[in-house]
Amino acid sequence: MRTELLARGAAFELHDDHARIDGSWDLSLLPIAQACPSGAQPCVRAELERRFTEEKLGRELDAVRGDFARARPALKLRVQRGPAAISAPIAGDLHAALVLDLPSFVTPVRPADLAAWEKPAEQLVAIALENVRAQEQVEVNPMEIAGTRIYAVSGKSLFVATLGLAADELVGKPTELGTLIAMPSAHILLCHAIADRRSLKALEAMAAGALQAFEGGPSPLSPDLFWKRGDHFTALPVRREDGEVKCEIPKVFDDEVASKLG
Repeated sequence: MRTELLARGAAFELHDDHARIDGSWDLSLLPIAQACPSGAQPCVRAELERRFTEEKLGRELDAVRGDFARARPALKLRVQRGPAAISAPIAGDLHAALVLDLPSFVTPVRPADLAAWEKPAEQLVAIALENVRAQEQVEVNPMEIAGTRIYAVSGKSLFVATLGLAADELVGKPTELGTLIAMPSAHILLCHAIADRRSLKALEAMAAGALQAFEGGPSPLSPDLFWKRGDHFTALPVRREDGEVKCEIPKVFDDEVASKLG
């Protein structure tokens, strides 16, 4: 045990049943002894790594829970499959979850956090989305398809897809017909402002690109396209059928967009 603690480089005091680490927290030795009855160094090393990690994550959480001033810069919206403790549906099976983006990990915001912060939900959502806008570093690449423009947005962060919730800022002034969005993975976003009949070709290209990115990963979200008007999203399901990419057009999209463009 002493050898492995020395190897970690942290200051410690070794006692019979615990080690005092950095003068700030106690590491219980009994659970490590139970997990590694033979005292083998690889086992002890792995257990120490796990417990040091748990302590670090716990400290990061303790620093923000109950203190909104500290939590505010870490508050973000994350697009994910399925609901979270605090989330709202987007369309299809995608949800926007309220999370804390801490230095070592991302964790859901809990109802208890909302109670402690005493802030209106609308204010928290606005702050979380603004944090994503301000903090995420992405590449925006415009592509010409059939004489019209599609924007491909990518980055290393798990929050790139969240920018689809504010896609109007990426494609410019919104049109009356709305915007097509694809969020195939957490790291990729495709968007196109619907303007004229060329947008139907853009739809086909986006469906193929979204399905490919979804199938290729990493961090897959959805192969579908989404029609965004204001804050409302409608899913246009995408699937592969007999080797071809098919995009299902809902009646509302056909009536209000496709029929007018065709």
